[in-house]
Parts: sequence; C-alpha cells; structure tokens
Amino acid sequence: MDRDTLHLLIQSPTVLLAYWQLSGRKKNMVQEHFDTDWQALQPTLRFYHVTDLPIDSHQTDSISELHLPQGESCFLSGFHPGQTYFADLGIVNEQGQFLPLLRSNTIQTPPIDTNQDFPSHQLTNDQLVTYRPIAVSFQLMTPEAYEHFSAYSVYSPKTAYSADTESGGDTD
Repeated sequence: MDRDTLHLLIQSPTVLLAYWQLSGRKKNMVQEHFDTDWQALQPTLRFYHVTDLPIDSHQTDSISELHLPQGESCFLSGFHPGQTYFADLGIVNEQGQFLPLLRSNTIQTPPIDTNQDFPSHQLTNDQLVTYRPIAVSFQLMTPEAYEHFSAYSVYSPKTAYSADTESGGDTD
C-alpha cells in the first residue's frame, strides 16, 4: 500500500526505531513543485524533544536532525530516558529552510531502572546500525514592526478619502 507514514518505536531508553513511507504521489508532487530530484531536496528527519504538554513544535526544548538514510527505517541513538519526542520528515529548500511533509507519533522513552537488568533478548548496540541525529540551533529573529498591516501585505493608508467613500481597507 502506498501511503504516507512516519512512526517512532522505542527499542531501549536511549534508542528509537523510525520507519517511514512517503507515497509516490506526495514525493512526485514535491519534486515537481521544486523542479528537482528527490535527493537534491535533502530529505531530512527532524526530532523534537519536549517537556511541556500540549506539544507544540514551536516550544520544544531541543531539536536535532539527520539526513534521511537509505531505505525506509533506521535505529537512532542518543535520546534521553524518560523524555518525550516526536519527529518530522521533510526537505530543505534552497534557502536552507526545513519544510515538513510528515509528522510522527509522540513517544516517551522509558526511564532507566537501575535495579533491573535489561532482558537478554534485547538487541545490543553492536548488533545495530544506528544513526545519531545532530543538534540544530536557530538564530532567533525579531520580526519587523509595521505601523500599518493587513492580513495580506504591508500598506500605507490612504488619507485623501474618507471611510464613507472608499470601500475596504483601514483609514486610520
């Protein structure tokens, strides 16, 4: 079945399994829109670590990312026990902006119980090919303040006409 999926599963308190499938329709639409090959769009997994609920990607504690590995799944290490995470699969445009295409489920890694050994059937890190997302930092920018603003554009009000003779717009 060709459908859009991004899912996180817990393998251990510090290791996750991510699997994804991007439908051919969505992938073709994105390639056609940007008029470039899929790999040139830098497909990327971005992980969000959050502590406050409800979850909002604009109020995450940290963000890390990984260029999308080959295939449709991978193990990921470097997560913190007892924490909440979710992920986006997206592309990076020519301006370096991340554009999300899919959002995963939200998971909470289990805390490490120091009184209990891990089950012997659990895979060890030596048996896994794991990827480690790299932390991403952003420069916060203050938006420019405009005295006159409409939902569509910045404008200068017309003062030559009264509000009674002009249709639409503000006339401060």
